[in-house]
Amino acid sequence: MENNDKILIERLRNTKKALIVVDVQNDFCHNQGAFAKKGVDLSFIQKNVIPKLLSFIERCREFKLPIIFVKTIHSNWTNSPSWIGRLGGMAKEIPVCTPDSWGSEFYEVKPEPEDCIVIKHRYSAFIGTDLNLILRSKGIETLLFTGTVTNVCVETTARDAFNHDFNVILVEDCCGAYFPEEHQATLVNISKYFGTVTTSDRIIEILSEIKQKRS
Repeated sequence: MENNDKILIERLRNTKKALIVVDVQNDFCHNQGAFAKKGVDLSFIQKNVIPKLLSFIERCREFKLPIIFVKTIHSNWTNSPSWIGRLGGMAKEIPVCTPDSWGSEFYEVKPEPEDCIVIKHRYSAFIGTDLNLILRSKGIETLLFTGTVTNVCVETTARDAFNHDFNVILVEDCCGAYFPEEHQATLVNISKYFGTVTTSDRIIEILSEIKQKRS
């Protein structure tokens, strides 16, 4: 853990950073959304993750970090047979984040005009999008990952970020999964193979110390 903290401090101090907010949308997070209607318990995400995330976003704004909101849209134009056959065929039965639907709208989070919104059609925000171009254009090297759900779209995007040679930092208390064991599995997997796992409080603490030393 001590070595991981040293890596975390070095990357937050010496590289250009961006906050990535993945799939915080009604269908994934709201009690009237598609997953809640199928009986998924969203209480942990709603009561624990979202308040932390909203606070973290505001603190990141104070430090002038670029913020990229990732939004899923599934339509007949992008739904392949293999894609809609996922989840044991349930994906065909549950319309999720369809174009211009209430379910596809952001849940609680509110992007500002200066923020970037990336639309994706698969689990990874790097597949079929301009996310890599955006990050390279801004000289960003380190990505802070937040959002839902931890073990699917957040993890898949974080893995792809690593494979694109970005530094990956998973903000564990600003991510949520539908089952605790799935969330925990991603924390272990990312920390062992793909990046660094830490809390929002630790990131803010380090950024505050860096700012103080530079002022």
